[in-house]
Amino acid sequence: MVQLAGKVALITGASKGVGRVMSRMFAAEGAAVICAARSRDLVEETAALVKRDGGRAIAAIGDAAVEADVLRMVEAGVKACGKLDTLVNNAGDGGPTKPVQDYTAEDWFYTINSCLTSSYMCTRFVVPEMLKVGGGAIVNISSVAGGGSPTALAIARPRPGRSARRTGWRSSWRLTTSGRRGEEPLRPVHRGDGRGASALSATRPRGDPDCPRPSRRTGR
Repeated sequence: MVQLAGKVALITGASKGVGRVMSRMFAAEGAAVICAARSRDLVEETAALVKRDGGRAIAAIGDAAVEADVLRMVEAGVKACGKLDTLVNNAGDGGPTKPVQDYTAEDWFYTINSCLTSSYMCTRFVVPEMLKVGGGAIVNISSVAGGGSPTALAIARPRPGRSARRTGWRSSWRLTTSGRRGEEPLRPVHRGDGRGASALSATRPRGDPDCPRPSRRTGR
C-alpha cells in the first residue's frame, strides 16, 4: 500500500541529486509532486522521469530564496494539484570554501540565502495553504555539518572555510525546532543530508541509470 496517496508535495532543489530521488520516491508512494528548482532543463527532466515512472508531477522553475519565485511556485502547485500539504526544503548550495575573512558579502549572502532563506521563504508561503486543508508536514534537509542536534554539534569535526554554510544549516535546524512549538497542525521534520542521502540511495530503483546515488544536496 502506498504511504502518500492523496498528498501533494512541493520539493525544492529537485533538479538533481537528493531532490530528484525524493521526487521520484514521493511519487512512487502516491503523492503528486511539484518539482522546483532554478535550472529549467534539469527540473523538467525530473518531472518527466516521475511521469515516466507512472507518477504525477509538474516542474516549477524559480529560486527558492526569492519571494516572487516562491509565490509563483506555490500558486502553480495549487492550481495544478488543488492543494499543498507537504513541503520538502531541500534546495541549498554550500557556497565557496575559504576562511571567513576572505568571504565577500556576495559569497556570504549567496550561501545564507541558499541554505536558510530558501527554507524560510518556502515555509512562509506554503504554511497558509497547509492550514486551508487542516495541516501538513514540512521536512527541512540540511547537513550534519551544521550540527543538527546538541550531540551532533558536539562531535562534529571542525570544517575550516565553511562558516556560512554551517551557519545556514545550523539555523535551518533551529527553524525546524521552533516550528514544533506552535499550535498549528503542522509536523516539521529535520534531516541531516548525510544520513538522508544514504537512506534515499539504499531505496532508489535498483540499477536505474536515471536515478543515481545522490552526491550533493543541492539542486540548481
